[in-house]
Amino acid sequence: MNFIWFQVRPFGRLLKALHGFAYNFKRFYSYAGWRSNMKDIEQRNYNAAKIYHSLEKSMSFKNRRKGAGWSDAYALLELLKVAASLGELGYHDKAACKLLWNFIGLEENSQTDQATYIKSELSKLDFSSLDEHGTRVYTAVDFQRGVLESPEAFFLSRYSLREFKDELVSEEIIKRAVSLAMKSPSVCNRQAWHVYHTTERLVKDAALRYQAGNRGFGDRIPNLMIITTDLKAFMPGQEHYQHWIDGGLFSMSLIYALHSLGVASCCLNWSQSPANDKLLRALVDIKDNHTVVMMLAIGWPEERNNVCISARRPLDEVYTRLKVRSGGYK
Repeated sequence: MNFIWFQVRPFGRLLKALHGFAYNFKRFYSYAGWRSNMKDIEQRNYNAAKIYHSLEKSMSFKNRRKGAGWSDAYALLELLKVAASLGELGYHDKAACKLLWNFIGLEENSQTDQATYIKSELSKLDFSSLDEHGTRVYTAVDFQRGVLESPEAFFLSRYSLREFKDELVSEEIIKRAVSLAMKSPSVCNRQAWHVYHTTERLVKDAALRYQAGNRGFGDRIPNLMIITTDLKAFMPGQEHYQHWIDGGLFSMSLIYALHSLGVASCCLNWSQSPANDKLLRALVDIKDNHTVVMMLAIGWPEERNNVCISARRPLDEVYTRLKVRSGGYK
């Protein structure tokens, strides 16, 4: 009987995976940015970020190709016209306007007919960003500021804690950690992350109800985050998985940002069934277009803590020198 069970069980897992794939496809169809609806402020802003980051990259090369970037400049101008006509502006709309001014102001661009035309069109817009956009000089000295004296002391001192002091982490520290984590890379710098945070017992209980890994300590978590990514930021079909990658990068940055501030955390997996994802959304107010990547339990560590050793695999099991396959490079 056990033999039959072990033969049948993998097919049940496969069916669950297919159900999950179908659910994820439905969400991508319903909420992702593949329709390129530029009247939607969020979709337009993600598109603007994608285009102006391409211009930033063009501006950052020491030896720029003559004439580089103009097609992106015109595409960005069209988005800015849409933003102006609708009168509803997002951060990336304003950033794109500032960046475009910087682009046409480059020495090699400023006297061209294209720059004259774009300048005349930009002059009709009454918005721009107060932040700096474009490029800056980044020296070896700047880089060295981030080098840790003992990286091992920082990385190897972090453990997942499941028991915390009976004390809330302040909103100020939470926001500081999120701000630090926002330096995370993302596809075309679209920054599609969104963090939901609560300290309210009722809300925490509702959010954790369908999370399978908080048994035994969930009722004593001081602060809880739900980390999500916005499907509207992802446009091409091959980006159907990108929200998980960008969300994972941001989540790890956030965990280490909290660690750098002395705040303990425990990752709470949200690899859940479509049914549980729907039940969570029925209980707590998460936007339909936001994909739940994971939850994070947060709190101050006690003076003495018991932690899982969680030994790491040998390095040679996870590291391989990459080579070209024999006969594979023609």
